[in-house]
Amino acid sequence: MSHVFTRTGDDGTTYCSLLKERVPKDHVLIELLGALDEANSFVGLARSLVPSYMGDVLSDLEYLQRLIFRVGYTVSGVRSITGDDLRKLEDMADSYYGRHPLKNFVLPSGPAPAAALHVARTVMRRAERIMVRASREYKVDPQALKVVNRLSSALFAMAVYVAKAMGYPEEPV
Repeated sequence: MSHVFTRTGDDGTTYCSLLKERVPKDHVLIELLGALDEANSFVGLARSLVPSYMGDVLSDLEYLQRLIFRVGYTVSGVRSITGDDLRKLEDMADSYYGRHPLKNFVLPSGPAPAAALHVARTVMRRAERIMVRASREYKVDPQALKVVNRLSSALFAMAVYVAKAMGYPEEPV
């Protein structure tokens, strides 16, 4: 029988492919990968909650999940993102935001899929902060930093759009 666990991390370390060595599990690069994984999980939660009639949102969320994995690959030393990804994120954010531009700062709430998107956005912002911290010590692909920044913008625009499309009013701060 195979197991999902290896026991190799029982000592509080894990393998970091970028450094090609075992590092503590709280190493900045491992924290970054963990934050990306967490954001991806929240995007998946949002995707599971988005109504089926929002096919464009569902397909864009799948793209975002795959892109977040590719950002992780890039952080791990396997360049997997391009300028096309950055442009697609910018177009996506502009498209969703253009459908329902805000008049005020709003509370991050709304229906469950919009709230999950707001959580994904805030976790992505945390990943961005960790990436900036990591870049002081390690070579971080500048394109990855731009993509992570635009990912949070796209998630925000989608959250606003989904809330409005599902009939929830803005809740100004």
